[in-house]
Amino acid sequence: MEYITVTQMTENGPFITKLILPLPEEIDHRLVSRETFNVYVECRDKENEQIISITDRVSGEKQILKGYPRVLDCYPSDAYGNERTSSSYITLELAEERLNKRTVGTILESRYITNQYRITQTKEITEQCSGLVYDSCREERSPDTEGWRVAYTKEIQLELNYAYYQPTKDVEDSVLPLVIWLHGAGEGGQDPHIVYTGNRVTVLSSRSIQEKLGQAWVLVPQCPTVWMDDGKDQLGRSNQSIYSIPLKKVIDDFISRHVDNIDKKRIYIGGLSNGGFMTLRMLLDYPDFFAGGIACCAPFYLENAGAEPLERLITTPLWFVHAKGDELVPPKETTIPLYHHLKGLGAANLHYTLYENVVDKTGRYKEADGRPRRYFSHGVWIYVYQDDPNVDFDGRKVIDQGLPVTLWEWIGQQSL
Repeated sequence: MEYITVTQMTENGPFITKLILPLPEEIDHRLVSRETFNVYVECRDKENEQIISITDRVSGEKQILKGYPRVLDCYPSDAYGNERTSSSYITLELAEERLNKRTVGTILESRYITNQYRITQTKEITEQCSGLVYDSCREERSPDTEGWRVAYTKEIQLELNYAYYQPTKDVEDSVLPLVIWLHGAGEGGQDPHIVYTGNRVTVLSSRSIQEKLGQAWVLVPQCPTVWMDDGKDQLGRSNQSIYSIPLKKVIDDFISRHVDNIDKKRIYIGGLSNGGFMTLRMLLDYPDFFAGGIACCAPFYLENAGAEPLERLITTPLWFVHAKGDELVPPKETTIPLYHHLKGLGAANLHYTLYENVVDKTGRYKEADGRPRRYFSHGVWIYVYQDDPNVDFDGRKVIDQGLPVTLWEWIGQQSL
């Protein structure tokens, strides 16, 4: 029999959080429990179909990605996984754990995999609903990606694939802002699905963020390597990129395709890590083009700026976000000296939110001892997607137009 998967974009990446099972007949909710079905999964490479093994970053132990993920709940539902008192569908809610994650990768690479499930009934429900086995996926669903599309460019050197979100508002009669969001080092390559799902970029299409932007297009380009690639070193400190011109070409081409519906006075750019660097690179190279920028944990090195005309950065409203405990991009070597330098040049609409580290603020994720989960501190984009930044470098609330604002409220108010 066939099952349906539901993927959710989370702070930790895309996870299959629900399995939907069609039944031979309608059943009552009192007839099922978490123990009614047993779930087994094998995580396989999409190309060679081999079971994947990974090495734990902390323990160094090798883990073969197959086993029995936890079932958190079991209930009758509609065909989309919404709970019902009775139905001819059953939904199994799965734990957000490694075996259910849709991607594998390293700091420099991520890819989608196949999560191949076998769901076996272990307790009888009714005479017709007995001995059921589901071992084939009928459909993969992901409500978080509704409205998103991908585009592949011709295979010419330095041409960039991209993903984009089209606002739900009737764009035929609307002129709306455009957000360009630049991925980190781990989302480069040739699969643009990675760039908008790997780090919960889909939250930019959520109702909350869209309302703060007044409805906006979102463009997420993908570079084949990393944005910091200067042609000699992919992760060096030159502050240069071979992708500056190709990226601008993609942006211009996208705007030309939707020229009647994009407000050229409200084009924003931002990104995380490598994408935070590229945000600054683009603001330097095209200082009069963007209405605002967000540089998240950006590896830009003032010490190597040389004759770079950094005063160009003060012409565009800019907000830095970083964490003191960043393990990969120490702010004392990157964004803090740059921030102070720009302040010294007279930057007026410049902000910087500096966190101590990155811990869960939602109450959803906890350590074994019950404390909020502590994340990799480089992952400060978790707070950016939650629209948590709202204070400046001195700890005071950021004020715009006389009112305190959050990061996304602020960017939505900027205009050329």
